[in-house]
Formats: sequence, structure tokens, C-alpha cells
Amino acid sequence: MRNLFVRLFLVFFIFTVSCVQISAQWMICNNKRIHSMEVFVKEKKNNVAYITLGGNDVLHFSFDDITKEYHRYVYTVEHCDYQWKKSTRIFDSDYLRGSIRRVPIDEYAESINTTVEYTHYSFTFPNEQLTIVYSGNYRIHVIDDDSKEEVCSYCFSVLEPKASVDVTVTTDTDIDWNKSHQQLKVNLNVQSLNINDTQRELKMVVLQNGRWEKAVWNPQPDYNTPSDVRWEHSRELIFNAGNEFRKFEMTSVKTAMMGVDNIKWFRPFYHATLFTAEDQSNYIYNEDQNGKYYIRTSEYNDDETEADYIWVHFFLKHKPEPNGKLYVYGGLTNWCIIPDAEMKYNNESQLHECALLLKEGYYNYQYMYVPTGQRIGDPSLVDGNYYQTENEYTILVYYTQRGSRYDRLVGYRQFRFAPSL
Repeated sequence: MRNLFVRLFLVFFIFTVSCVQISAQWMICNNKRIHSMEVFVKEKKNNVAYITLGGNDVLHFSFDDITKEYHRYVYTVEHCDYQWKKSTRIFDSDYLRGSIRRVPIDEYAESINTTVEYTHYSFTFPNEQLTIVYSGNYRIHVIDDDSKEEVCSYCFSVLEPKASVDVTVTTDTDIDWNKSHQQLKVNLNVQSLNINDTQRELKMVVLQNGRWEKAVWNPQPDYNTPSDVRWEHSRELIFNAGNEFRKFEMTSVKTAMMGVDNIKWFRPFYHATLFTAEDQSNYIYNEDQNGKYYIRTSEYNDDETEADYIWVHFFLKHKPEPNGKLYVYGGLTNWCIIPDAEMKYNNESQLHECALLLKEGYYNYQYMYVPTGQRIGDPSLVDGNYYQTENEYTILVYYTQRGSRYDRLVGYRQFRFAPSL
């Protein structure tokens, strides 16, 4: 199996992680030079990155360009409706304040002593040049100012806290009891909002572990009162429980760490082989970060410019799937089903195999099965569904007041459900 390094390198050399947009996605990568896109507030990665309208927090955005050739990147900001489509009834002068609309990314630094050379770009928002006056969803477009190509985009939200969100999760669902599902019960206190027509003016989106392609859009409530909107027995809010994410850590090119069988040098790159994975036949608690990844290196001081890139080789022992494909999936693929992350079945080794170029750090991932002709995957074919699984649920509440021209984000709640603890 180890002799596959050179062959896999030749197969995957021209590929890097690029994203094919299939629905609302949190981060979109349109150029194969771009890697390790991140967005966080106070070093915390939420399933939905957000700041509070009028608050002091700022969003930190960053990415690597796998070249040492300087590119002049600029970014633009646009307001979106609750489905992440560009808001068409307002102008940028309505929701943006600042002297310019195409802001240059001036913070960049070349990698230091890495085998894969790259340039790290970063910026914060809002800033002195541009700020926001409306709540809601926003998308940042990063553009190569010379070629005019959009290389990537980020989504984030601005919260105007007007509705409190109470949520409980139970494994005693309307489908089964302590088997394979989890059900949400949600109560919104909307007393501070002037709602005349709940169906038209109020919208809710629910996510499990940041999966936008499986988001529940605007489920119908069970009860309405003048002060509360409740979802008590909504079939739309029953989720497959799934299983804990798989994980590995590679913060050094010298030592194989958690989940890594070995790390070897095959000129001109380092290659890390993960332990061969198998189907999960039962639930075993394994603390994870619900699909997120964190860039870090233990050998140097600056994770941003001194962490190296490594070809990571994934192997899965699983029967061939004639009616679909398997993919590596999670934050490491920008929560997208991407061609580069397809697990190819090797008849010789009788394993599914894939290699991805990843920056040193800690990673969570799943093996996602996508049936032929479909675009939405299911990890349960490999990992199963177990009610004990710890999951993160995110609830976003939008309000479009009668006569308003945009969707306001008035409620937010991220909830970690851990029944097995």
C-alpha cells in the first residue's frame, strides 16, 4: 500500500481543494490555488460566523494562495436574503458605510521554510474603510484585481437580537425512541417584534453540524401566540443522528500523531498515511469538533506562515458502491462535495483511496456517500446513525417586516446536544 505514494502523487498533483457550489454554501473556493479558507470571531469557529450589529467584535478572514507570486486581492460585500441570494431591493449604499466598495487585502505574508510555498492573506471586517448598518446575511467576494476573477467567497451574518431562541433536543422522536434520530423543539419569543403575519414575516433556518446542503428552510410552526412561536412536533426538525466525526492530527512533519499511521518524505512533498478506516458497526463516544479543522504547527511559532502542507492519504475498507460515490467531507472540503475528495476504489488493494493537500493541523472528517444523479450526501452508509451522537444545531431566525425591503437576522442560537455524556 505504501508504494501507492508516488502513483497517487502523480494522479493528484494537479488537483487541490476546489468547491463546486451545489446549494447555499458557507465558503466557496473557485480557484485551485486557494487553500485553508477560515473565518472566525475571537478565534472561535461557529457553524455560522456572526457578529452583533453595533457591537465591537470583528470577523477574521484568511486563506492561502499556493504560490509565492503576489496577487492583488480585493473584496466586496453584498447583502443577501435568508436563502443567501443577493438582496435585490436595497442598494449597497443602504447597508454599507465607507469611502470605498472594493477594499484591498493589504495583510499578506510569504510562507517560511515550508516545502510547499504559499502566501497567506488575511483581513478583518468591519474596519475603518467599510462597515455595516443592517442586520442579515452577507457574502464577501474575494477578487483578483488583475484578472478580475472571483477566487473565493465567504458568508457571515450580522445579528440584531430581537427574538430569544429556546431549543431542546430529544431522542424520543415522533419517528423512533432512542434509535437513530434526534428531534428539535424550538420556542421563539417574538414579543419585541411587531408581527402581523407569522407565515410571511418570520422565517427560520436550522442546521446540523454546519451542513448547509441539508439545512431545514422555514419549517412550519405548530403553535402561534402573540408572544411565542413554537415547533413541538415538527417532522421537518427530525434529523438523522449520525455518528461522531473521524479525526486526525498532524502538527509535525517528524512524528505521526493521532489517526496517522506514518509521515514520509517523497520529494518534493511530505505524505501522511492515515490508518485504514472501516465501517462503523456501533456507537463509540469519540470527542470531536463536529467537522471543523484548526491550523496549527507544534514545531514553529507562526501557524499562519510556518505550518507546512502535506499530502494526506485516506484509505477506507468498504465494498464497491456501483450506484454512487464516496467522498471525504467536512470543513477540510469547505463543507462541499468536491471532485478532488472522491474516494476511488482500488481493485488491487480493495480499498477506497483519496489524497488531499492539507495544511498542518487538527482535522475532523466523514466519509460521505452520494448516490448517482444526486447532489446531497449521506454519511450513515459508512458511519451509521446512533441516537447517542453529539451534534451541534444552529437556529437562525429572520424577520421581514411588512413593507421592509430586506430580511433582518433577529435570532441566533447554537446548541450542542450530547445525550451520551
